[in-house]
Amino acid sequence: MNIWENISKPIQNIGCLALEAMLLEANCAPAPGLVDRFNSGAHNDMDIYTFIKSSVALSPYMYNFAYMGYMHKGALDTLLAFIRPLGIEAEAAMFKATKGVNTQKGLIFLMGILCAAAGYVYRKYNIIKSTLVFDAVKIMCQGLVAKELGKLPNDRKLTSGERLYHQYGIRGIRGELEDGLPIIKDIALPAYKKAITLGATDDTLLIYTLLSIMTATEDTTIINRHNMETLARVQREAKALLESNQVLESGGFEEIKKLDKKFIEQWISPGGSADLLAATHFLYSLDEKYGSLTFMDETIKTGSPTCIAIKD
Repeated sequence: MNIWENISKPIQNIGCLALEAMLLEANCAPAPGLVDRFNSGAHNDMDIYTFIKSSVALSPYMYNFAYMGYMHKGALDTLLAFIRPLGIEAEAAMFKATKGVNTQKGLIFLMGILCAAAGYVYRKYNIIKSTLVFDAVKIMCQGLVAKELGKLPNDRKLTSGERLYHQYGIRGIRGELEDGLPIIKDIALPAYKKAITLGATDDTLLIYTLLSIMTATEDTTIINRHNMETLARVQREAKALLESNQVLESGGFEEIKKLDKKFIEQWISPGGSADLLAATHFLYSLDEKYGSLTFMDETIKTGSPTCIAIKD
């Protein structure tokens, strides 16, 4: 008996693509200040093995996020509340796998929403294009910042997200999701595609995209560890490296290795940018596999019942 036979192949594979994205982000090197396969970056409680264990523990949840999005019969703006309990379960699984270390809590939130949105989009349009996923995410997360960060709590201390929002107006990943992920859409994906066009290796492709994200992201991991001035300096340094054109050239990693050493010494970790890098690879992969008319034509030829577009 094939337990997958009644589940569409793209829905099965969304979780696999999410796992691939998480592992590639963790392994790409040299990643300034981040855990990678060479070192633990500006961290003393985790390494590449911690990330591998965490990612594998999260992989079934990513499939379930996609399946919940695919099966969701309610309005799109109710989907986030629908998947929230699964997110809490995923977080518990991560902490169990890492023995209490927070490796990917922010990524669970981001990737969980993306997987659910991808499942929903496939059910509705019979195709998974990043542009459709961006639109779905924007609807899923409308009003998220005001709802979760706007009101000051009376019965507890502020979370880091609440503190940054009320102190600096930093909206963090919630604001990015509420806006439909413009950093990925307008900066990261174009950078990723440019590097591919130039024949970049996997490391070069991912590090180039990471630096591109770092130039624009209000990275809350950096701000929480340091301050707004440090964030601005990190953005300038990433921009300078990109403008030097060394990243896409042979031997260009020497300057990045220097930046990695500097960030480690200064305890700087662009963790928010790393999450967006994983999401960028994930969305690119969805476009490549399930975002073309060729894919739609092929699925229609198979006669699969999941190829019937669902109308509003």
